[in-house]
Amino acid sequence: MARITNPLTNTEVAKAKAKDKPYRLYDGSGLILNIAKSGTKTWYYQYSRPYTGVSDMFKLGRYPALTLADARKKRADCERLLETNIDPKVSEQDRVQFELHKMANDFKSVYDEWIKTKNYSPKTLEKTQSAINEIIAVIGNKPVSEITTQDCMAVLKPIEAAGHFTKLQKTRTKISQVMTHAIATGRATQNPALHLRGVFGTGEVVHAPAILDERRLSELLLAIDEYNGHFATRRALRFAILTFARVGEVRNLKWSELDLEQGVWIYTPPKTKKSTGVDMVSPLSKQALQVIDEMKEYATGDYVFPSTVSKNRVLSDNTMNQALKRMGFAGTEQTVQGFRAIARTLLEEKLEYPYELIDMQLAHKVVDGNGRAYNRMTFLSRRTEMMQKWADYLDDLKK
Repeated sequence: MARITNPLTNTEVAKAKAKDKPYRLYDGSGLILNIAKSGTKTWYYQYSRPYTGVSDMFKLGRYPALTLADARKKRADCERLLETNIDPKVSEQDRVQFELHKMANDFKSVYDEWIKTKNYSPKTLEKTQSAINEIIAVIGNKPVSEITTQDCMAVLKPIEAAGHFTKLQKTRTKISQVMTHAIATGRATQNPALHLRGVFGTGEVVHAPAILDERRLSELLLAIDEYNGHFATRRALRFAILTFARVGEVRNLKWSELDLEQGVWIYTPPKTKKSTGVDMVSPLSKQALQVIDEMKEYATGDYVFPSTVSKNRVLSDNTMNQALKRMGFAGTEQTVQGFRAIARTLLEEKLEYPYELIDMQLAHKVVDGNGRAYNRMTFLSRRTEMMQKWADYLDDLKK
């Protein structure tokens, strides 16, 4: 004769006390209350797995958070699953995994995972994070599987309306990169940003303003020499036009990158680091070396041209351009980045140097007819001559 189990009562459950050993109270149909030595009471469901018939226990929850009535409802749910040959424990594990996966399925989480695969500089990381924050501010931190093309349009349309076409392209690319990672990791099936290629305007290509008239250029050079602003800013401007390096490269110039005995500046241009991985060996003219010599006593930290705030920090992005404005050269006429355009044009037109040599000095990737990148060291002597002629030409303009 089968053993009859009397259902538990609320009073029995509440008054069950701890003993020297763990013990169980049975409610019937597989519902068990386990009382631990500590007095903790936990509900379990005992059942046989579908197909195999192997006995197993499924934890339902703790009393009193899970009452007797609630435990019985969970038992009934388990029985319904078993009727369709679904293991209740496996079903719960799948549900938990789904919820955890869903939590890491939002745009921000996928971005955080993707960005770890990139070897970006701190500055690039900061800009990328700022772009992601702007994206999330518009569409919300949605699961990547729910992001639509219309969501992307909501982010990008205001940027287009403001005429920020470069930012628009970069923002669309960021969305696309994160969504590509989401697809690769099985959290999305399509990339809505891909459908937006060619949808937006591109705007006119605006080159950095540059003064190419020699008389006006001479006024610029004299204004830099006579600038009564911060010492490091004045010297950084002179060094920038003498070397026509990128603004960020000048701002971040470190003493450790200089070989003053050889008269060269050795660094890897960030813009070409991935494409070439080759150090730029930039010869320094006598005038550029004089600027460096003038900074020795002033710049006592790592950077040759330190910030106006701290000698352990670099000049800010806008400091040098603001100095040009104070001299009377508005951003529509001349920017520090435009120093490169001045050199690129006048070295070829006035000093008659070949454009390949100039582009090499500009730290561009220059290739020959067979697609081979020129070895920058091979042309060092010619570039040394060119850089000295350039510095002398600028000095002659001032006269």
